[in-house]
Amino acid sequence: MTLDNPPFTFSEQRNRFTVVGVNVLAYMIGSTNVLGCRTQSNILTARNGFCDGDGCCQVALTSNMSDYDVNFNPMDNTTEYYTNGSSTDGAEYCGYAVMMEATAFQFRTAYLNTTLFWDENTGRVPVILNWVVGDETCDAASKKVDSYACRSNNSKCIDSSNGIGYLCNCTDGYDGNPYLTDGCQDIDECAVNVPRPCPGHCTNMPGNYSCPDEKPPSYSGTVVLVVGLSTGVVIVVISITCTYLILERKKLANIKHKNFQQHGGMLLLQEISLKQGTGFSIFREAELIEATDKFSDKNILGRGGHGTVYKGTLKDGSMIAIKRCVSMANEQQKKEFGKEMLILSQINHKNIVKLLGCCLEVEVPMLVYEFIPNGTLFQFIHGDNGCYNIPFSTRLHIALESAQALAYLHSWASPPILHGDVKSSNILLDENFAATVSDFGASILAPADKSQFMTLVQGTCGYLDPEYMQTCHLTDKSDVYSFGVVLLELLTGKAAFNLEGPENERSLSLRFLNAMKEDRVMDVIDDQIKSDSDTGLLEEVAELAKQCLEMVGERRPSMSDVAEKLDRLSKVMQHLWVPAQRDPEEMESLLGESSVASLEMISTGNFSMERRIVQGLLESER
Repeated sequence: MTLDNPPFTFSEQRNRFTVVGVNVLAYMIGSTNVLGCRTQSNILTARNGFCDGDGCCQVALTSNMSDYDVNFNPMDNTTEYYTNGSSTDGAEYCGYAVMMEATAFQFRTAYLNTTLFWDENTGRVPVILNWVVGDETCDAASKKVDSYACRSNNSKCIDSSNGIGYLCNCTDGYDGNPYLTDGCQDIDECAVNVPRPCPGHCTNMPGNYSCPDEKPPSYSGTVVLVVGLSTGVVIVVISITCTYLILERKKLANIKHKNFQQHGGMLLLQEISLKQGTGFSIFREAELIEATDKFSDKNILGRGGHGTVYKGTLKDGSMIAIKRCVSMANEQQKKEFGKEMLILSQINHKNIVKLLGCCLEVEVPMLVYEFIPNGTLFQFIHGDNGCYNIPFSTRLHIALESAQALAYLHSWASPPILHGDVKSSNILLDENFAATVSDFGASILAPADKSQFMTLVQGTCGYLDPEYMQTCHLTDKSDVYSFGVVLLELLTGKAAFNLEGPENERSLSLRFLNAMKEDRVMDVIDDQIKSDSDTGLLEEVAELAKQCLEMVGERRPSMSDVAEKLDRLSKVMQHLWVPAQRDPEEMESLLGESSVASLEMISTGNFSMERRIVQGLLESER
């Protein structure tokens, strides 16, 4: 598109180059520059109202653009409908690239697989143009009488704010068209009824007016002196106050800039610019103060050893969770903070809370997460209602999803990540009891050298790995130990640590291990699940918890092994109640031949044999 008439250029402040689609790379090529962006291929993370890379991306324009062409990446299919090569469902998605007014666009996920974006705008979108005369300044243009556009004798020239060209206005006291000879006409101020320029007679003058009957008031010398002194004092006070405020503001700005650099902000900005569409943002402190109503106590979601978490609302209405950390260990950790946060933001797992960004202007950085509104596992277990009437199958599912999330961090994240503070209050639940592991304030990036797979961190009483308490070093098996305590909370309905109980019963893990040693584990299991669950399954989960709580870290299973074991137990529970309806080949694949043979024994559905069959299934699992 080209603006053939020179007075017009595209507004770089009010327009944006917008790309909509799945895995679409588009360029806007101007006469002097090229800009563009790529949308991400994961359609599941696209959200209405957000143009942050998932299904939609936007780029600001450069100044003084008057022409451009739009091109798609030649390696992409650029038809209006195309099949996304990375899609597994084979669905057809739409791809668009357009320059348009920024405020006129609101992304909707329906744009990706329908023609709704085209239909709503009938193939056209609004664009804002700047209007200027020529490409010279006022000084240069006024010397060329024949081409000078300000024709009226009562006009004045104003240089364009974009640095190219100029505009014409009528001078004060005149109104009309400055681009025409005699286009600016005198305004008769005396003919204006409201407000009256003079209390008495008014005389109009070219570009002005006069009030000949108005007499200036007379004041005594004392009044003049008092007024003068008062005015001087006020001016001095205002000057001192303004100077102080300016110096304080400059001091605060310097502190914020220093903090930003110390926390790796410049490196983080470079990484974000290289990785378009990451969805990771650097927030200003003022944004988060406004979002939390100045970090009001009414917005506190929880407190912990590492900091306080607040609920916040951004200007666009989206909800976030903000963590104000307590402290940062050392200078090296500060330098690496920005890089580590960007790596953590790349984690994409349905059971891990999304890190949206951070604030680096403060002494200790703040972390910004997606907001999950329905509380924590700790509240679910130990709140007013406790685990009342929640079946064992639901608890097992919560444990499975939490274990899968931690296994992903340990085994599939690159580089591997240690959580460092696994506990029930760091596991969030939605309305369907789906688990989401949160709070990476204590997360540590694992070194590439597994011989150095350790680092110094803090933890929470009751969940701390005893081996860590002796060595002050965290490993992946420390997360396994902490998860074992969470598993105990689900099994027993008891808190990890109880200061009010007898000394030998304050630690839930110690109480549980003693019960296992004395072969009375069912005494500590929650009565509510003992009545509706098979003893064999409960004992298997208890045995897994015992393995996680081994004193020596090397004897504990990995989180991948824990997740795999919980997955098998969950499948056993799912298949247990309707074995006769299952395909024998399916059961053999799931549990092995011996398990299928055991299941055939109860093809009549005789419930009295349930306990024997479960035991057979569990033995085959081993």
